Amino acid sequence: MNTKNDIKTAEQTPLFQAVYKLYLSWYVRCSQIPKKDRFTIGQKTENLLLEILILVVTAYHTNNPEYKRQSLSKANTLLECVKVTIRLAKDVKALEQRWYIDYQTRIQEMGKMLGGWISSTCKTNG
Repeated sequence: MNTKNDIKTAEQTPLFQAVYKLYLSWYVRCSQIPKKDRFTIGQKTENLLLEILILVVTAYHTNNPEYKRQSLSKANTLLECVKVTIRLAKDVKALEQRWYIDYQTRIQEMGKMLGGWISSTCKTNG
C-alpha cells in the first residue's frame, strides 16, 4: 500500500526546490521593481521561471530518454534567459546589486544541477 510519503514527486527534487524558491524570491522582489520595468523584465523573468518549473516536472515524470533530454535542454536554455533578464534588470537599475548577486549565485547552482541531470541522462540512455 502506497502512502503519501512513499510517492516521490518532482517537487521533492533539489532542482525543483531551487527554482521554486527563486521564483518566490523574484515574485516578492518584482513588486519593488519600478513599474515601467515590472511589466516587462519582471514579468518575463517570472514567466521564464514558471516555464522552467514545468519543464523540470515534465522531465522528472517522463520515461522517454529523448523527451527527458529535450525538456532538460529547454529548461537549461530558459535558465540562461533568466540569467540575462536578471542582469538586464540590474543594468537598467531596476534591481539592486545585492539581489543580482544573490540571484546569479542561485542560477549558477541550478545550472550545475541541470547540467548534471542532463549529463547523467545522456550517459544512462545514450
